[in-house]
Amino acid sequence: MNLQKRIIIRFPILMLLAVTILASCGGNNMRPEKALNSFSKLIENKNLDDLSLTIYYISPSILTRAPLSVDGLINSSHVHKEVANGSSLEEHIDLLNQLSNDVLIPVENKSRIDARFYYVFETKKNRKIFDVSMWGNDNSIFVNGLEVQEDDIFYDVVMPLLSEDGVKALETYLNREKQE
Repeated sequence: MNLQKRIIIRFPILMLLAVTILASCGGNNMRPEKALNSFSKLIENKNLDDLSLTIYYISPSILTRAPLSVDGLINSSHVHKEVANGSSLEEHIDLLNQLSNDVLIPVENKSRIDARFYYVFETKKNRKIFDVSMWGNDNSIFVNGLEVQEDDIFYDVVMPLLSEDGVKALETYLNREKQE
């Protein structure tokens, strides 16, 4: 009987502990709405010196055996990496202002990511503000891990900040997606 009482008393405590641990997991990715709000505040305050944009992509001609995760893309031997800092970003502040919660329309049918193109906005302290991974089914886009419907603003923001090769790669991906 004494054993049953101990089990009955300890079980709710164990459950509370488990729920607390599970609730705190996954906190690394800020919700996209909150992330875009933080980003918008940085843009409004014209605090772009502290901001950087890193873009990763692989050539459309590179075939992979399976869809790429973001880590798979970043660590690929074929990855191209481009970085834009505060002064470059400031030139395109009008485009950056167009990134808002209005473009975050969740998809109905979730899919698996195939990260062929990825970009991340970070502060100088390497604190990720938000990231965009492309693509899922039906050209969906992943913003901080949330799969949303495609919107041209996600392309328009990075297009002027890419090298000529980067622009060609993105245009090739976009033309291929339109043909499918």
